[in-house]
Amino acid sequence: MAYEKLFEKGKIGRLTIKNRCVMMPMGTVYADRHGNATERLIDYYAERAKGGIGLIINEYTGVDEIDSIPTVGNLRAASDYNLSSLELLTNAVHKYDCKIFAQIHHGGMTSKPALTGRQSLSPSGVPAAPGAPVPREMTVDEIKAVQKKFVDAAVRCQKAGYDGVELHGAHSYLIAQFFSKYYNKRTDEYGGDVEGRTRFVTEIIDEIRKAVRPDFVVGIRISGDEMVPGQMTLDDGLEIAKFLENRLDYINISNGCAQNGDANCDPYSFQPGWKKHVAKAFKDALSIPVIATNTIKNPDWAEELLEEGISDFVGLGRSQFADPEFVKKTKEGRADEIVKCIGCMYCRERLMADMPIECSINPRLGYEFLYKEPVEDGDGKSVVVVGGGPGGMEAAIVLAKRGFNVTLMEKNGELGGTLNVADKAKGKYVITEYVNTMKKLVEKAGVNVALNTEATPEKVKSYNPVGVFIATGAKPVNPPIPGVEKAYLPEDVILGKVKLSGKVAIVGTGLTGLEVAEKLGDEGCQMVLVEMLGDVGPGVFPPIRKYIVNDIMSHKPEVHTATKLLEVGDGFIKVEDIASGETKEIKCDSVVLSLGVAPEKGLVESYEKEFDRVIVIGDANKGGRIHNATKDAFTKANAF
Repeated sequence: MAYEKLFEKGKIGRLTIKNRCVMMPMGTVYADRHGNATERLIDYYAERAKGGIGLIINEYTGVDEIDSIPTVGNLRAASDYNLSSLELLTNAVHKYDCKIFAQIHHGGMTSKPALTGRQSLSPSGVPAAPGAPVPREMTVDEIKAVQKKFVDAAVRCQKAGYDGVELHGAHSYLIAQFFSKYYNKRTDEYGGDVEGRTRFVTEIIDEIRKAVRPDFVVGIRISGDEMVPGQMTLDDGLEIAKFLENRLDYINISNGCAQNGDANCDPYSFQPGWKKHVAKAFKDALSIPVIATNTIKNPDWAEELLEEGISDFVGLGRSQFADPEFVKKTKEGRADEIVKCIGCMYCRERLMADMPIECSINPRLGYEFLYKEPVEDGDGKSVVVVGGGPGGMEAAIVLAKRGFNVTLMEKNGELGGTLNVADKAKGKYVITEYVNTMKKLVEKAGVNVALNTEATPEKVKSYNPVGVFIATGAKPVNPPIPGVEKAYLPEDVILGKVKLSGKVAIVGTGLTGLEVAEKLGDEGCQMVLVEMLGDVGPGVFPPIRKYIVNDIMSHKPEVHTATKLLEVGDGFIKVEDIASGETKEIKCDSVVLSLGVAPEKGLVESYEKEFDRVIVIGDANKGGRIHNATKDAFTKANAF
């Protein structure tokens, strides 16, 4: 593709943006406890600016340090004490000819009383969701006080060098609460019809306009459709946008709300384009520029959205986590080198746990301040990496960039390791794309790849390496119970090596077990799910678990939780109810054991007898997920 639309200059207010690519605001938990931008946060944004993005709208930036603290590391412009660090941030971004807006924010009812020590504020005292903390209805005096905090924050942002501000009116935060007929039950001038429900923000916008330069951009983000019955619909969103249009320089369209975060940050099972009709409706209805997210993982899709007139600017979210050079690589004709988001939700999982965000496939995310450019001190010395899964590929790339002569040995005929199994599960084509990109990057780094090569200490010794990285993954866990040899492995089922029919017992319902069940259910098998813990899908992040479990349950499986496998027999399994100790037999035609993996015993020791420096990474060290393998590989390869 020529990407003519993507690299066309664009206007927002009086501001010219060098391309149509906008980094979306995404929480990081990288600020300090006072809301100041840390070196970690500044280098993270600078890396994205360096990567070619035209505009950064930084993460939600608090206007209130008393009643609105959503996370322990919430960036803020609530005090003059925040100014100095914000100026360092804008300077770091501007040196790459990138513009930056601050997304100014108040959480309202979504603020955490555990962090503020106070009951949260809201228009009407309606909790974010059933069972959530009940907020306090704001008085008119409190409304005026919070409005002033927004205006003061905008002025601080202008002082700090920002090019504009975006008012956060999406995702059930305070402004969105005023918009919402569900949350806003007020009968005074700040409730009722669209004029009343938008009054809170229109008064803020009008006061900001009086307080800032004419060329300082003022925009808003709203949820075009909250996608929850009884809450804001697309028609409601359009009504609000039309009412605000003549006060704004642009509008940023998201989706979802406090009761549906998946409409904003969607898992891998959601297909790109599933919500583009929302953005298109705003683009057709408004005369101001529209920015919109649309699960953009590759530049071809971004270009198509612009060509179709879905939006004026494309919002790049997690694709900027996965690869900060997304835009630069595209412009330089290297789109096949873009490491594309796999929708695993690990970043969101971290954020929801109040932990700084990380990325499964970009272990450098959030650590740019520690790992700047690779230290080229390998001096051509030989290093061997055993195992070509995600950890092995990551380690090989890092070591090669450091100047080592790297040989990557893989026993199978292609790189990818267990990802070549994982990508066969339903909806996981994104894993295939990730593996293909990593193969490309391994090749570009100059790694010597030896496929169909079973590594042994003797064979590795012939390379005379100064170090050996063991990235061989792990072996499936098979408990010492009678008949275990009669069971099938998940890999055999997912790869189609065995074709099962009739009634199948699946023992273990972690993510792999769920993927086996999903496949077998689609193939018409009756299923028995056996899980030792109290619920199906233990340890699987809820936004991932929800969709795959719903799919499985549509096939009406027989479910036994808090149940232990005792025996695999001919045509049955014997299980024990953990609570009561009662045992019983369950009839089935075949059994699949999905009980996790463990490192291969004795493997590492065999290398340690022959080599002084043996570094064990990923599942070969300790069973885990993709992020465990890539982070382990990245950090240890940099420290070697």
